[in-house]
Amino acid sequence: MSVLLNILKWVFITYLVTSYKSIPGAYFIRFYYHAFRLLLLPSLQGKKTTTQIERLQKDPLGCFALSRLRTYVSPLECDFYFHKNNCTYFTDLDISRSKLMCAIFQKLFLNSKRYPFVPVANVFTNFLKELKPMAKYNVVTSVLCWDEKWLYVISRFTQGKKDDLLCSLSLTKYVLKDGRKTIKPRDALEICGLYNLQVEEISAKNLKILTEECGFHETRPLENLEFPYMELND
Repeated sequence: MSVLLNILKWVFITYLVTSYKSIPGAYFIRFYYHAFRLLLLPSLQGKKTTTQIERLQKDPLGCFALSRLRTYVSPLECDFYFHKNNCTYFTDLDISRSKLMCAIFQKLFLNSKRYPFVPVANVFTNFLKELKPMAKYNVVTSVLCWDEKWLYVISRFTQGKKDDLLCSLSLTKYVLKDGRKTIKPRDALEICGLYNLQVEEISAKNLKILTEECGFHETRPLENLEFPYMELND
């Protein structure tokens, strides 16, 4: 009996350890880690520029840099079908997008008298392939395009060393705000030193695909896009 209880104890401990993403407070630690590392810490040090900013500015396509979240499906993230619960995708999106937005617009934040904020206006997700318990996957997020008001971000849940298996695709629409004032995405990118004619052309092409070729029932044009861009530092 004692042996059985000991086995059950370790099974339970293992279950809890592998479900660390779902314990109380884990979300806030994971989310604010990037805000602390990329925004608060440099501010406390009095920095107006960082190696991350300089690295992005050296790349002509730096504004499309990829944020990669490496993780796995923990037991408490599974639903009664024994695959990753739909709602848990949005938690991963928050973590991946926080890293992206803090990095891409780091200079905007650090050089503002008060931090601008970037509220989410809309999120769309297309589920393509299930993720099973303990399966490893990546959430690869980047800026897709922008218009006069909105910034569109694409996130891909992938598996494989080369992200060759697309499991889910999400689109997020952001607006950049400084108080009640809306900051145009182009202006924000210019402040960050990441705007040029080349990225404007890529954005315009992707915006056309997004608005004219895609919809609720059709995301294949976006699924087939290639993302040959640099990756952000962890």
